[in-house]
Amino acid sequence: YNTGSDGFTYRDKRVLSEYPDGVEIGKNHPARHSAWLSFMKRRLILAHNLLSAHGIIFISIDDNEDAALKLLCDEVFMRENKVADIIWQSRKSVSNDTFISNNHNYTLVYFKDANTWQKGDLNLVAKTDKFSNPDNDPRGAWVADPFDAPEVRANLTYEIVNPNNNKSYFPTKGRHWRTTEEEYLRLLADNRIVFGKRGLTKPQLKRFASEAEEKGRVPISIWNDIETTTEGTKQVDRILGKGAFKNPKPLELLHRILSIASASNSIILDFFAGSGTTLHATLQLNHEDGGRRQCILVQEPFGKEGNETNICRDITYERNRRVMQGYTDTRGNTVEGLGGSLRYYRTAFVGDNNAKNAHEDDQITLAQQAGCLIALAENTLEELTDLRTDFYQLFTDGKRLTTVYFQEDARVLPDLVELVRERALPTTAYFLTWNGTAEEFAPEFDGIPQVQLKAIPSPILEIYKKLLA
Repeated sequence: YNTGSDGFTYRDKRVLSEYPDGVEIGKNHPARHSAWLSFMKRRLILAHNLLSAHGIIFISIDDNEDAALKLLCDEVFMRENKVADIIWQSRKSVSNDTFISNNHNYTLVYFKDANTWQKGDLNLVAKTDKFSNPDNDPRGAWVADPFDAPEVRANLTYEIVNPNNNKSYFPTKGRHWRTTEEEYLRLLADNRIVFGKRGLTKPQLKRFASEAEEKGRVPISIWNDIETTTEGTKQVDRILGKGAFKNPKPLELLHRILSIASASNSIILDFFAGSGTTLHATLQLNHEDGGRRQCILVQEPFGKEGNETNICRDITYERNRRVMQGYTDTRGNTVEGLGGSLRYYRTAFVGDNNAKNAHEDDQITLAQQAGCLIALAENTLEELTDLRTDFYQLFTDGKRLTTVYFQEDARVLPDLVELVRERALPTTAYFLTWNGTAEEFAPEFDGIPQVQLKAIPSPILEIYKKLLA
C-alpha cells in the first residue's frame, strides 16, 4: 500500500455519508500519505495491544513512507522503545533509469517495553563466513582472515616476503601484523598463511571451520549478506510456479529476524502475510533447533474467488501446506516436508439478521464458529466434525481434548460426557453458563480424571445473551 501502486480502499467514519463504501486511494490521490498513516495507525495500535510485555515488532518499509512511519511508531510504541532501523539490501541489480539506484529497504524494530529487555536478550546471529577448501588442506574447509591489525607496535612491524614470487609486504600505515615474526614463520611453515587467489595480495591467515567459534556475533543494522527479493521470488516460483507472487520477502530475511528475536516457544504474528514467508521461516527454524514456535498469518484474499487468485487461500496457505507436507518443485526435485500442522480460517458475518432479530440458526452457527476460537485458544485445532451436533463440538491435537457445550438445554450432556470418557485424554470442557463458572457441571464428570471445566469466555457469552434475549 505504501507505494500507492496497488491502491487500497480507505474507510473513514467522518465521510461515510458521502463515501459509504470507502474511498479508493491511488498513487496520485492528494490524501495518499495521510490516508496511509491513518490506515496504519489503527493496525499498529492493535499490534501494540497484542504484543506480550516482552514482545518485539519488525516492520518492513521502503523510502515511500519510511520517515512518516518512524514518527508514527515513535507515537504508538514510544521513542525510547526503538531498537534499530535495519537496512536490508533488497536487490543486487542496478536500475539505470534513475539518478541513484535504490537497492535497499528498511526494517524498523521496536520493543513493547524496553525495560523488560536486557543487553544480550536478543539472540546472536550465526557467523556468515563461507568456508571452502580450494587447496585441499587435510584439516578441512577454511576462510582467510586479515593478517594485520589496528595500531602500530614495533615488535609486530616487519617485512614479509611471499616465498612464491618474492613480493615484499609491510603493514599498512597505522597497522601492524597480528603475530611476531617468529610466530609468522611457524604459521607459514604450517601452511596457514596464504597470499590471495593468485598470490598477489598481502598475507592472510587461514581460519579453519573446525576451529571456528560457535556462538556467532551480535546482530548489526546493515544486512547485505543475505538473500534479496529476487531470491524470494525464485523460492515461491519453485514451490507454486512462475509468477505466483510479486516480490515476496526471501526466506533468509525472515529466518534471521526470527533467529534474533524469538524463543523456542514464541508466538509469531504476521498481519500482512503476503506469500507466507514468515510461517515458512518459522517451520524452517523449528526444524533446525527443535523449537515449538507457533505462527499466525493474516491476509486478505485480494480477489474474487473463481475469477482471480485468492492470495490467502491459493498462495499464503497453499505454499505453507506444501512446505509442511513436502512437494515436488518446478525443477522436478523432491523437497522433504518440514512437518507441523496448519489451519485455514475465514472471517465472515454470521446470518442475515442483527442480534436483536437473530434466528435460532444464527445462534447455532455463531456458537460453532466461536468454538473454533476456543479451540485456537486451547491449541487443539482439529475438530472432530463427525461428532459435532447442534449442542456441542469436540477438538483435539491428538494429546488433549477440548469440548464446547453451547446450549442451555443439558439433555444431551451425558452423550458428551461419554465421549470424553471413551477418549481418556486430558480435557478442557467449556459451557454456556450465565454466572461465569462451570462448576455446576462437575458432578457429570465424576470418575473421569484430568477434566478442567471452564465457562465460555465473556465476550462470546455477551453475544449469546443478545441472541437469546
